[in-house]
Amino acid sequence: MSEYLEIYGTNVKLPERPKDEDAENYGLPRKEQKWRRGELPPIFDNVEYDKNKRLDLTPEQDAYAEQELKKCRNGIWMWIGEKLRCIPGRYYFYLKYYILEDGNPPEFREADRIYFLFWQHWFHILWCLGIVRIKKRRQGASSQSCSNILYEAIFFRNSNCGLLSKTREDSKATFTEMVSNAYQLLPPFFKQQLQGKEDSVTELVLVHEKGASSKISYKAPVLNAYDRGRMSYVLLDEGGKYPLDVPASRLLAIISKTLTKGVKRVGWIDCPSTVNELTKGGGAEYKKIFDSANQFKKKPTINRLVRFFQPAYEAYEGFIDEFGDSVVSEPTEEQYEYLVSKWVQRNEEGELISELSEDDIKLGAKVYVLEKRREGLEGTDLEEEVRMNPCDEDEAFMYAGQGCEFNAGNIKRQLKYIEDEKPFLRQLRFIPEKRITPARFPTQKDKEDYITKPMDDAKGGWFVLEYPNKPNYFADRGGYLEPLNKSMYQVGVDTTKDIVTINGSKPVIMVFKKSCIIEGEEMGMYPVAMWIAETRLDIHFDEQVLLACKWYGCTANYEIDARGDYYRYFNKQKCGAFLEWTPKVAQNPVKKNNKIEPGTRSGDPFQLSTQLQVGKMYIDGTDNEVYNGHVHRIMYPTLLNQLLKYDHSDRTPYDQCIALFMCLLPIFGEQQAPVLPASKIKVLPQYKIKMPA
Repeated sequence: MSEYLEIYGTNVKLPERPKDEDAENYGLPRKEQKWRRGELPPIFDNVEYDKNKRLDLTPEQDAYAEQELKKCRNGIWMWIGEKLRCIPGRYYFYLKYYILEDGNPPEFREADRIYFLFWQHWFHILWCLGIVRIKKRRQGASSQSCSNILYEAIFFRNSNCGLLSKTREDSKATFTEMVSNAYQLLPPFFKQQLQGKEDSVTELVLVHEKGASSKISYKAPVLNAYDRGRMSYVLLDEGGKYPLDVPASRLLAIISKTLTKGVKRVGWIDCPSTVNELTKGGGAEYKKIFDSANQFKKKPTINRLVRFFQPAYEAYEGFIDEFGDSVVSEPTEEQYEYLVSKWVQRNEEGELISELSEDDIKLGAKVYVLEKRREGLEGTDLEEEVRMNPCDEDEAFMYAGQGCEFNAGNIKRQLKYIEDEKPFLRQLRFIPEKRITPARFPTQKDKEDYITKPMDDAKGGWFVLEYPNKPNYFADRGGYLEPLNKSMYQVGVDTTKDIVTINGSKPVIMVFKKSCIIEGEEMGMYPVAMWIAETRLDIHFDEQVLLACKWYGCTANYEIDARGDYYRYFNKQKCGAFLEWTPKVAQNPVKKNNKIEPGTRSGDPFQLSTQLQVGKMYIDGTDNEVYNGHVHRIMYPTLLNQLLKYDHSDRTPYDQCIALFMCLLPIFGEQQAPVLPASKIKVLPQYKIKMPA
């Protein structure tokens, strides 16, 4: 019967299990059942080459080489700590023959063995092009991928392998220190004749028999780095840290074309990375790759890659026992004694001089990473620590927010809450409906006006979280309409720029519920409706704004820079009272004659900076020590994602953020408006005297 091992949600089928006595290390005492790299036997102290510089092995040397080649291809079973473990071929090659950039061989880690088994499973799924692997710092994922590149070039003829990192210098360093150096230190039976110099810093060309060859090269991180021909194995290293002008998701899409021929897969790509700044750096692009590689939702995945993640407390240095197993929870007595002897050091006076103490080791890696290492850290220090050692996928991206205008951690927590709770947003369209109010006296005519009627529509542009407490609460004052629910709601508008839009556009209308405290509890301060849809004419858009204003009984604050003809439309409908004029907080107190307009002008530097100020007060709060913001009330994931990436110097892509700011300005306006200094009291009268010339 086949044996399976569940790894990161995947049932991995293991090779056929041998008899116990046929596995390596069988019969040894438990303490000696460990991985040992060992040295090449003395028979390789002298090797000979023929006149064509080809290796000429003796029968004894050839027999050993064939045995090792077989192990590298098929893997082995080995007893380690009285556990029979399957070591896949590529992991065997990595442990036995790869040399790290510091000159040391890798050590056996159960967590790494698990990854190589996962890798092997998906390598045999033909639709899969590679693995996106979020990692902690100094995990060795890049070294393992470089080992796989060497393996590909050595064991398969006509292989074309390449690597990229976050800068040209990093790509070169990865090639020279992790690939080229490791190749030079391989035993002779794994090394082909090289075309060119052995110590080349640009590429390695391995010449196989019968004229075949394999190549390993590196490139600078540019979009056309590997955009033609066929690639056999690519390392897209540190994709979470690429520069802004090289979007990692787009680069991956280009490289992916070299990994296929029609529907046939001809190559593979590894994408290991820690996550850098999410909002303005490569972290956001890497998240696109990670989100599109979700094998739990769809197979094949969107980008034909799969994801892999191990918590930071797996194989965490200082919490790995003598057999390579992770000490995640409280250690056994044997593990405790081993770890203390290896990691805890005290001076002659008994003072601790090592990072770990006996009490730390008693915690186990999980508690140490999640609690001890994060204890006392705040702000960016905490963000950096979590990014370095994430314990789940959400943490890997949650705190990657340096450079975000707002507190990225709070925003990500709210996104996680929405993902779990899934609040219902009703999709609607608003249409005008005639309303007839009977006359009070026979001599008078019935009054006619238009109210807003919501209708369920799967293609509607409105996404409504909450209906108004008093629908269509407005009054007719002598033929002119006036909103009556302004204390409860506010509409903010990021409008279109052109009268006729090409291919449609997606301006935003947002309805915001103001503060509503009931029995001491805040029941408001969040968006309750949002309109995002294509529109052909501005008049159609303005109609939707007015319908929202009528239904919620409130005013609308437009961003006025794009256009001002909406003012004419509202007045024509006798609804000028539904427009919000320049909020008090957006009026520059040092200007004597502020121009008051029907809306807010982002082209004015003062009004522009005020928008960000009120946005921060709403999102993050006003207290530096205790959170008193309101981001936890937002139930629109698209708005939260825009807030994560919002760039105040380039606001164009963030239309929902702008609509939110338009809502907040009138709400925060009167409370936060600058107070002009009172004029000095004149005790005695003063007179101007005109002196004669």
